[in-house]
Amino acid sequence: MEGRFPHLPSWAKAWVLLSAALGLGLVLYYLFGTPLTGRALLDFSYYWLLVALFLPLTFLLFPGQGGEARPRGYDYALGLGTLGAGALLAWHGPSMVLRPWTNPEAPWQVGLALFLLLAVLEGGRRVGGLGFSLVALLLAAYPLVAPYMPGLLWGPPLPWTEVLGYAIYSTQGLLGLPMRTVGELLVGFLILAAFLVATGAGEVFLKVASALFGWTRGGAAKVSVVASGFFGSLSGSILSNVASTGSLTIPAMIRSGFGRAYAAGVEACASTGGVLMPPVMGAVAFVMASLLGIPYGQVVAAAVIPSFLYYLSLFAHVDLYAAKHGLRGLPRAELPPLARSLREGLPFLLVLGFLVFALLYLRLERLAPFYALAALLPLLLLQGKLSWANLHRGLVASASLVSQTLALILPVGLILAGLVGTGVAPALTGALVQMGQANLFLVLLVGVAIAFLLGMAGVMVAAYILLAVTLAPALVRLGEFVPLAVHLFIAYWSMLSAITPPVAVAAFLAARLAGAHPMAAGLEAVKLGLAIYFLPFFFLFEPALILHGDAVSVLYHIPLAALGILLLVGGLEGQLWGLGPLPLWTRPLYVVGGILLAVPETLTSLLAAPALLAASLWLWSRRRATTRKKAPLGGSSENKR
Repeated sequence: MEGRFPHLPSWAKAWVLLSAALGLGLVLYYLFGTPLTGRALLDFSYYWLLVALFLPLTFLLFPGQGGEARPRGYDYALGLGTLGAGALLAWHGPSMVLRPWTNPEAPWQVGLALFLLLAVLEGGRRVGGLGFSLVALLLAAYPLVAPYMPGLLWGPPLPWTEVLGYAIYSTQGLLGLPMRTVGELLVGFLILAAFLVATGAGEVFLKVASALFGWTRGGAAKVSVVASGFFGSLSGSILSNVASTGSLTIPAMIRSGFGRAYAAGVEACASTGGVLMPPVMGAVAFVMASLLGIPYGQVVAAAVIPSFLYYLSLFAHVDLYAAKHGLRGLPRAELPPLARSLREGLPFLLVLGFLVFALLYLRLERLAPFYALAALLPLLLLQGKLSWANLHRGLVASASLVSQTLALILPVGLILAGLVGTGVAPALTGALVQMGQANLFLVLLVGVAIAFLLGMAGVMVAAYILLAVTLAPALVRLGEFVPLAVHLFIAYWSMLSAITPPVAVAAFLAARLAGAHPMAAGLEAVKLGLAIYFLPFFFLFEPALILHGDAVSVLYHIPLAALGILLLVGGLEGQLWGLGPLPLWTRPLYVVGGILLAVPETLTSLLAAPALLAASLWLWSRRRATTRKKAPLGGSSENKR
């Protein structure tokens, strides 16, 4: 999470630390300072100050080319340039509100906008990859070619300076909804997550997971599932999750007897699901709450059951794999004591518990992470674990995490400016509504394909937002679906390319750590994560699975979905609890039957249940008969009694 910080010269390290400290002070003043001082900080100026403090750090901490350990001259030039540009625009914030610069007249305003455009695209390239930056550039420049496009893709002709000014200076461009979400809601959670990781929360929860599950069958993989899910919820980044937890869990899985490709698949799937796992979810969840105009806690509550069902499937996979291959748990002597691990993790457990309470009951979305951080530091001090080194690591991690998030969010603002400014997004929504009236399922398939393809560009939040302004309104206008279910559907499909070949960036990174063939790891990840391909459709058609509905529906559909997923996993692994190894011909029955049972439709459940019950009874009776034949001639001890 530190990036190139250890290799920076002393003055550049001081720059990073000072920016992090000033940024924290800026956010605290914006949220808490007005009631105390009576002087409000203008929103426009606040956002530009965040850009001035954190965007330059992208060029210091993340290399322009692979393998560059130390920044080059152009890195420092970009950093100083963006620092000055952001500060200048913050100074002009009041005048920009009174007289927007969306059609810049002065040459220096045009030049400044061009520089910021290039800097934002370069920051996006360093963090999100070249594909992401190119997508942002092409869609931001779309208004220039819109007059030459046919039909729904047509847009009015605009001067290039107006297109540029709208993208950079308007409240629908760089400082649009994504940036406002970061500045007002997400930044506190990023800082809290950074300090949690820096003060050892990841290591402590890895110990707790090891103490709880390490001794069980397939324990090393179960520890990976729990630890990666938790760390992913904190970091919000799939790849950093794989790199950090995978470096510890993948070797442990391999030593325990798991195949290299299988171990890589487990880590990739667990890390991917963590990004949308409560209570601290990725940037997408915060943007989702802002777009829908609902409390963030409502998004958290809706994500609980899908996350539970997904991680239940991963647990079932590794347990059945271990049963099939005779893999035992880790020796208890090698595992940390549970009581000591819980005692060490008590500050983190208390803080996360308070965070959930503050989000769900107090509705303090903006302030909750700062209250949680204020509680964490004295709790760590009481345990003797708070040190200057931890605070230093927390500031560095905050600087890295916030700058990385800004580098991903700002290009999304450019994309929205290109689509919304031309009116193309509403036109596409209208076309999708017309298509959905004829064939709703076709619209869903189109949405899935677009989400997957955009996710391949490497940035989940960009893929989500693009579909949130085009596909989501269409599905809601069709009157078929709950808005929150629609947005979660899009979010899930936007991240699935991380475990799906031919891209499968999470699986390929895990394969490198495991010493496995990348494509083999990708295929294992698809098998292990198969449930997550179906779950979005399940909760889209039955919102009880996101706790939206009456108690009877919730209590009916959740157990059925869980049972169906467990049977699906059994069919994929060729092993089931109480039935042992499955004959080859029964495995497709359990895969298809499990899916049909989990589908939130009574008819499919009634079709699947008799076949699954009959097959299970037949396998159970056959196994019982085989066991009796293998018993000694004198009979079992029970018969003797």
